[in-house]
Amino acid sequence: MPKTIVEILRERSIHQGQRLAYRFLTDGESDEVCLSYEGLDRRARAISAMLRSAGKPGDRALVLLPPGLDFVAAYFGCLYSQFIAIPVNSPHRFRMDRASSRLSGIAADATPSLGLTTSSLFLAIKEQGTPSPELRNIRWLVVDRPDVDSLADNWIPTEIDVEDIAFLQYTSGSTTEPKGVVVSHANIMHNLTLSEKCFGLSSESQAVIWLPPYHDMGLIGGILQPLRNGFPVTLMSPAMFLQRPFRWLQSMSRFRATISGAPNFAYDLCFRKIKPEQREALDLRNWDVAFNGAEPVNHKTVETFSSYFAPCGFRPEAFTACYGLAEATLMVSGGLKRERPLVREFRTSSLVQNHVEPAVGVEGDAQTLVSSGNAIGGQEIKIVDAETLEICDVNEVGEIWVRGPSVASGYWNKPSESDHTFRACLATTNEGPFLRTGDLGFLLEGELFVTGRLKDLIIIDGNNHYPQDIEKTVENSHPAIRPAGCAAFSANKGVGEYLVVIAEVENRFLTETDEIINSIRRSVAEHHDLSVQDIRLVRAGEIAKTTSGKIRRFVVRQNYLSGTREEIPQQ
Repeated sequence: MPKTIVEILRERSIHQGQRLAYRFLTDGESDEVCLSYEGLDRRARAISAMLRSAGKPGDRALVLLPPGLDFVAAYFGCLYSQFIAIPVNSPHRFRMDRASSRLSGIAADATPSLGLTTSSLFLAIKEQGTPSPELRNIRWLVVDRPDVDSLADNWIPTEIDVEDIAFLQYTSGSTTEPKGVVVSHANIMHNLTLSEKCFGLSSESQAVIWLPPYHDMGLIGGILQPLRNGFPVTLMSPAMFLQRPFRWLQSMSRFRATISGAPNFAYDLCFRKIKPEQREALDLRNWDVAFNGAEPVNHKTVETFSSYFAPCGFRPEAFTACYGLAEATLMVSGGLKRERPLVREFRTSSLVQNHVEPAVGVEGDAQTLVSSGNAIGGQEIKIVDAETLEICDVNEVGEIWVRGPSVASGYWNKPSESDHTFRACLATTNEGPFLRTGDLGFLLEGELFVTGRLKDLIIIDGNNHYPQDIEKTVENSHPAIRPAGCAAFSANKGVGEYLVVIAEVENRFLTETDEIINSIRRSVAEHHDLSVQDIRLVRAGEIAKTTSGKIRRFVVRQNYLSGTREEIPQQ
């Protein structure tokens, strides 16, 4: 059996060389480019030879490429040469200046000696002028040169140990600045096995993925998983999906795909933006697994999406809620194929006090949560009191701790933070080590329910409030608020903790700011018994988000406190 993803690709190139491996829709619709296993192997060997001519195994290499087949080949080129890949978000060539601060931060942390990019991005880097000190010493290699494939015969095979570092996954940074998670070949192989079992994957599967390839869900689930199981995947840029969500489901229909998925907001966008006449052209009968992860799963989204696309053949049991994080490579828990996620109602007043109590016979005090499934493949989940480090009692909310072969070894070059996060032990028994996820949740009937982020909790007058619950209320308070376009957090300017809401507003409502603000205040007071002390309205795109679409609340809060956000003036 192959021990690494490199061995898998090498074997497929020899025995299934002409089979389609990856298809990329350059326009999100009909314009496509393809790579067979043999073609990918040749391109990866060529890029590996480029890397080895400029550096040595163990060196770090930035993979600064837009979504597409060049990214896929460059990533595998790093694996083939035993370079440690660092996938990073590739900006538009005319927005390179905006991305330089994040790139500089990653470069300062990982100290890459080489970078892989395209000819157009390389030109943009040069045109930018004097780069930061962190980027100045990087030697850039262009992977879309016409003569690249001719270098494949210069590749020198090397022995890869399963414990070798495969890549650094820089965290999305929803609550802190990004850190490089050290992911080994063994971590990857174990996590791919988890997904295979959970989703019932085989060589007969067919996938469509638009998720960012530099993010763990897009990279592990969208690029490596299809290779592991030998089925083709159709890729498209996230921008193509966001511009026109219909493209995602259109591709699912066209290629009769059996598996795809995204964060919750993407399913919301589909039934908001796809018109009934467009829906009539879709055939989603083959869609067996619609995984939903990376952010809290909303039961109304599941119900509405299932109902709206039922005429196309979509079945509600295709929905599979799952939970994971970069520190655990990707997946930790998930539901089983063709089984609807477990949905339960709990008393809101109890949850905010970290107690789990079913909402039976109560009105106005109920919150519906969707299970993220069971721990799978030898993974172990504990619910722990974040302060005492003791196991929580049954029916208590606590921090989610994880142990298993998919858990990474730590953060790159951050020993103290690695010890705190990856090597936690229970206080009384000293059992460990566990990964502290920073997420809050509880176990019920063996299934994991995620309630929020520990660092995002809003504590006012001694009561806990989950920001995502307030944000959902704000989003539904007025049609002007953009979907997934608000951030709720607490601030303290010497007068105690108070609630702040930042909300993105659709352009056509810019003259109705007073009405929007009043609607937000009423809705939050009614549903959460809270007074919003400060509401700021901003234009679309002003709220910082991670690559997977999560609100970066700590960044939004910092911008609020520093007064650097451009707001819409009140009318």
